[in-house]
Amino acid sequence: MVACLGMAGAAQAGDPSARDWIPAPPGTNLIAGYFATLGSHGFYNRGSRIEDGPELDVQALVYRQMHFRKVGETTVQYELIAPSYRTTLKVPGMPDDRLSGFGDIVAGAAFWFYNNEETKTWFAWEPFITIPTGRYRGSQADVSPGKNRWTTIQDFAFVKGIGESTYLEAIAEFEFYGNNDNYYGQTLKKSPSIRLMALASTNLTPDTYVGLRYRYETGGREKVNGETMVTRNNSHQLALEATHQINEANQIQLQYIHDLKVENGPRMRGVQLRYVYAF
Repeated sequence: MVACLGMAGAAQAGDPSARDWIPAPPGTNLIAGYFATLGSHGFYNRGSRIEDGPELDVQALVYRQMHFRKVGETTVQYELIAPSYRTTLKVPGMPDDRLSGFGDIVAGAAFWFYNNEETKTWFAWEPFITIPTGRYRGSQADVSPGKNRWTTIQDFAFVKGIGESTYLEAIAEFEFYGNNDNYYGQTLKKSPSIRLMALASTNLTPDTYVGLRYRYETGGREKVNGETMVTRNNSHQLALEATHQINEANQIQLQYIHDLKVENGPRMRGVQLRYVYAF
């Protein structure tokens, strides 16, 4: 049992990209599809790399649907996220542990409390709730697409445009976890996680922009039946992306994701492809 291994793909596929927090006009609908493939390059325990440690590979498909509307004077975005995963855990001397299926459904609603297109300044809050609907096996908890627990995420985002086509963004994310009462037949408890992200993007052409995301994560201590199995996270990640607006309705994005440092668990890297259709 290797706590939190199965979260590696879920935490990265569909993370915020540059300009995600700039709201679309009310009445707009967006459908986004993500494909991500991520693999580990090292496994760490309390900051030290484990020699001949396990390897993790994750392929993810994510469907995300959004609707923007005006509620009073506030722009609101409703969204639903439906992920699926194929996770393979390779432990030296043991058969590969692999499981595929639908993950947990995530629902959220974003509220832009400050929305000034003239000064290119936005501030928003979005609460999410994760519903434990995904495929889950207690005997394969680390590779199960579902996590067998409720969670809630609170996102706070600030965006500021500079000049003609450059944007700077800051995001603070707080995740709170319910208990998993069947983690290899035991109870898994996880402390809240905090993620801080900084993003920057600029246009290369009127239809193409490039972006950079830095993410720091802390918290997330895990206990099984009261015994600490995983100490707090202290991870740093970098993502590079290129986004092209094909036409008014279609957009495509390619992203490279690379963990710079991981305190506990797998150090991941890989690519993500995103397609967005607006109507």
